[in-house]
Amino acid sequence: MAIAKMSHIRLIGLRRDQNKILDTLTSRGLFEARATDSVPFELESGETRLYRELKAKQGSISFALGFLKSRHAAMSSMLEANKRAASRGLELPIDYTLSDVKYTDARKLITKADFSDAAAREYELTHVCDTLEKLSFELAECSSRMTAIDGMIAAYKPFEPAPVKLSQLNGGGNIIIALYHNRAYNGSLSELDELSCAYELLRGDGAVAVTVARRMHAEEVSKILSAKGFTKCTFDDDCTAAQKIIALSDERTDVKRQIFEITKTALMYEKYVGDLKILYDVIGLDLERAQAEERFLKTDSTFVLEGWLPERVAEQTVGEVGGMCPETFVQLLAPEEKDGPPTLVENNRLVRSYEQITNMYSPPKYREIDPNPVMSVFYFLFFGIMIGDAGYGLVLAVAGLVIGNSKKIDTGIRKLAMLVGMGGISAIVWGIMFGGYFSVDFGETNVALILNPLDKPLLLLVLSIGFGVIQIATGFIIKSVALFKEGKPFSALFDCGSILLLFTALILLAVGMLPSLAPMLGINISFVPPQGLKIAALIFAATGAALILFFGGRNEKNIFGKVVGGFKGLYGLINLLSDLLSYCRLFGLCLASCAIGLAFNSLGAIIMDIPVVGYVVGAVVLAVLHVFNLALGVLSAYVHDARLQFLEFYGKFYEGGGRLFSPIGAKTRYIRYE
Repeated sequence: MAIAKMSHIRLIGLRRDQNKILDTLTSRGLFEARATDSVPFELESGETRLYRELKAKQGSISFALGFLKSRHAAMSSMLEANKRAASRGLELPIDYTLSDVKYTDARKLITKADFSDAAAREYELTHVCDTLEKLSFELAECSSRMTAIDGMIAAYKPFEPAPVKLSQLNGGGNIIIALYHNRAYNGSLSELDELSCAYELLRGDGAVAVTVARRMHAEEVSKILSAKGFTKCTFDDDCTAAQKIIALSDERTDVKRQIFEITKTALMYEKYVGDLKILYDVIGLDLERAQAEERFLKTDSTFVLEGWLPERVAEQTVGEVGGMCPETFVQLLAPEEKDGPPTLVENNRLVRSYEQITNMYSPPKYREIDPNPVMSVFYFLFFGIMIGDAGYGLVLAVAGLVIGNSKKIDTGIRKLAMLVGMGGISAIVWGIMFGGYFSVDFGETNVALILNPLDKPLLLLVLSIGFGVIQIATGFIIKSVALFKEGKPFSALFDCGSILLLFTALILLAVGMLPSLAPMLGINISFVPPQGLKIAALIFAATGAALILFFGGRNEKNIFGKVVGGFKGLYGLINLLSDLLSYCRLFGLCLASCAIGLAFNSLGAIIMDIPVVGYVVGAVVLAVLHVFNLALGVLSAYVHDARLQFLEFYGKFYEGGGRLFSPIGAKTRYIRYE
């Protein structure tokens, strides 16, 4: 359980063998390409044309999938709208049944045969993408026409009340008929009475004025109405505005029917969704290889390849390449500091579930200690304490382990489920110790093996801080080991050893005070501290403080800096105390979960006292409330447990900043293998 050692592979081969060599290197999913170092002869970098072509193919597939998804949603909306209209007798139901294709982002588990089959059908599937692209153009034209029709209907709508053919307006004779519209006008047109004209004021979408006037008065009528905010109609269709709106509505219905038919035709290709997703990742693999090839240096007949392989498979892989292409020259080199090798963390299945916690913070560097094995133990323990209930733990363990072991679910979700399931096992153990079983109050009967958090909260608080002392001390021990390995024994002694001495003094002091604190903590103890325990504690504390004071500023150049550095080191102990107090969140979350669960049980008991339906309603209410409390507890435990690892634990020894190993073929969007 550690960070895997990597081998830097450098290969010079013939161009004709390039594909075979890449197939061999990538077949196990354990080769990551890297930029080629300079070589003592002149070479050219790879071409980018293939990369652009593959990117275009992948873009076409992505567009096709997006188009099908949008048409599926559009058809669902059309069917729903038509169903509502049909219920009111406005339209006939559409005779169409929507497919059950799911457009989710979850990666589908497939076999190598499925992968190869999709690759072999690339021409057929590319034709499907082209067809869908053409349908999208037709749909865009229909949508554009629909928008134009809606705009025209909106333009004619104000003049709908007027029973006048629009072609009769603004004629060339002595009598001028005109239409005017004002959306917000509520007054009269008495000013027109003084002119030799006839008019009618209609109400519809605002006010519509129909005027009939001699040509000599037409301009004056227009001025009066314009001053009142009226707009003159400029349409000249050989029909009324109402007739025009009916014609446009009929045209809109035809376009709407065309959109339905285009959508219906597009959805005939939903049967290819699964294959298109696989082909997307098939091309994605080719795309990764093309990107890798761009990093190669090439002549007309040879190429230079460099990359990373795990050391455990490097020799065997090189042997396979040499056996297949004997003209190939291969070197396996140890990674240098400047190389920046990637990090491949190899842990057993249980610890692997906790790697995502570390990766959220930052992956470890290649030459750094893998913190996951130690961190997973503390995360496991703390998660269970925060939940603190065996009933809740049983639910989490069953659900988490079932989901975590299901191959139908994506790897990331399975790892999270396993983490929660393991936390459930921890909660079962701590729940038995705390006597927590769905927060049931057992009255005078003591079912707790160690303590009941609600009865002995101070003891739980001491236990939480005690775990904090252990974890922080573990962090300093790991740091001191790393410093010794780096050849810095004085830093290990002065920076880490001094803190460990202070923690030792704290533990000895706590042990010495245990008999006097026992009544306050609610425990019975007949322990008699050894003679000289307090003196030993003072010696350890004084030694640790002296190391910090005299050597805390040892790296400063002048005497003033050295003195100030020592006092700064002592002042920094306040931050260490703050870190210890952070572990009070174990106490707080456990107590809150127990108290909330107990309050919910009391509420459920009150409801169950209601005659006839009390037990049924009470059971339902209790189930809902406990699910809420469990969900709240899991979320809080996940977040606060991670915070303790990131700040209080990793802050003592862990640097991070690594780059995870990313072999060719590992990045897929829609598919996964087992």
